[in-house]
Amino acid sequence: MFDQITIVIVIYDSTDLIFDCIKNLNNFKIIIIDNGKNQKILPRLAENPNVKIISKNKNLGYGLAVNFAFEQINTEFFLTISPDLIIDENSIRELYQTSKKYSNCAVSAPILNTEKNSYGIFPEKRGLYEENKNKINNLKSHLTDLPSGEFCVDTTNGCAMLFKSEHFKSVKGFSNEYFLFWEEIDLCRKFYKQKLSVIINNKATANHIGGGSSKLKLSTYFTRIFHNEISPLIYFGIKKNSLHLYKNILKYLFRSFAYLLIFNFKNSLKNIAKLFANISFLSKK
Repeated sequence: MFDQITIVIVIYDSTDLIFDCIKNLNNFKIIIIDNGKNQKILPRLAENPNVKIISKNKNLGYGLAVNFAFEQINTEFFLTISPDLIIDENSIRELYQTSKKYSNCAVSAPILNTEKNSYGIFPEKRGLYEENKNKINNLKSHLTDLPSGEFCVDTTNGCAMLFKSEHFKSVKGFSNEYFLFWEEIDLCRKFYKQKLSVIINNKATANHIGGGSSKLKLSTYFTRIFHNEISPLIYFGIKKNSLHLYKNILKYLFRSFAYLLIFNFKNSLKNIAKLFANISFLSKK
């Protein structure tokens, strides 16, 4: 197994949590993509003989960084994990067995102990879910726990995904339209269109410390809010002349000033980031 899987980790302004992440992964080859501002930890990471650090000397975002690493991968599978995720060899072995068992399995993923909604349906199906929520909940009342063993889902959290390299290559990897957020949902949708599966193995578990992969700074906060706003606009293919965009711009402009007037600077910054995201999307070529 160890020579069949390459582990890929994207870091940007990373914290020391990454050392907890990799300490149990000494039997794997690890590729770390340096997206910037990691000068303090890079020398320590380089001391690990299993770690290879690569960089294009700029922040590629998450998806494009993984695509860049994939160019240097020659194993049948590769596992992408966030630097604030803890997973052990037994769980990776479970994912590996799932991916080997099913020829159409593009992704196998673990259950995240720290997150209830680590997998689900495509966002475009959620309206249908809301309409039938009561029926679904009635069905769920007869279930005492998660489905046993392995089960298919539409999407899974991007913090831990074991890819079959040939399937990743067949859909040309992550889209270059996304910088941060929703890129894994878009990728799962591409797999779905190719009749490839995303499978959860509930014998594989991991712990994810959400938001702990990079240091808390105003610039990081702004960037995360900005891309969390613009990515769904890309995913849903919102038209540039859509009334939705203009409504958003007016809404976030008003909220930015309103929060500023009451000295709520965090919410003001949050709405400014959303405002800029909509303006940026509107002005994209």
